[in-house]
Amino acid sequence: MGLSRQTPLQMAAMLVLFQLVVMKSEAFSPDITVSTNGDRTALLSAGLMIGRMKQRWDDVRWTHRHLVVSLKKNMTRCHHGRCELLSDGSLRFSRVHTEDLGNYSLEVFDEDGTLLMKRDVFLRVEGGETSSSSVGVLICCLLLLFLLLFTIIILLLRRRIQRTNTAGPMEENVYVMMHSHHGNKKKDDGEEKQEKGEDSVYGT
Repeated sequence: MGLSRQTPLQMAAMLVLFQLVVMKSEAFSPDITVSTNGDRTALLSAGLMIGRMKQRWDDVRWTHRHLVVSLKKNMTRCHHGRCELLSDGSLRFSRVHTEDLGNYSLEVFDEDGTLLMKRDVFLRVEGGETSSSSVGVLICCLLLLFLLLFTIIILLLRRRIQRTNTAGPMEENVYVMMHSHHGNKKKDDGEEKQEKGEDSVYGT
């Protein structure tokens, strides 16, 4: 089916389906989930995972949005001052804010810069304000719902207009047929009167 032949309702349904696929692809299953309340401490532990490694590691790196900390580069303090990278590779938060929630990627490298291990740790902040990512998803869903409702309303109005335009000529044709029928009846009455007049003349 060509794009030009698709109805607005089909296009809206495809848009909603595409958005759901994108949201599903962006979702991930973290290896570890750490839950904490706002303004409390939290520890994203890496010592146990790194201790099980047989290879000799040289650098531990944590990344989260605009945050990057690294042991080798001596970047052990977060820019906001609320978290610190420990010597065993763990990331410790002194105070957790709602903006700190999300996925943290732990990467371990050897001396040559080869990636030895990568893990995802999800920090969940319970309570507090709704995260910006959740608000964004909610707004996106509301916009898609509004678009779908708007498309349905447009389709209903278009069908109503088409029915009105179709019913108009039919009523006009019925009026013309009735009018012509009355005209023919008057004509027949006139001819009948004329015949009666002729008969009366002949009778005299």
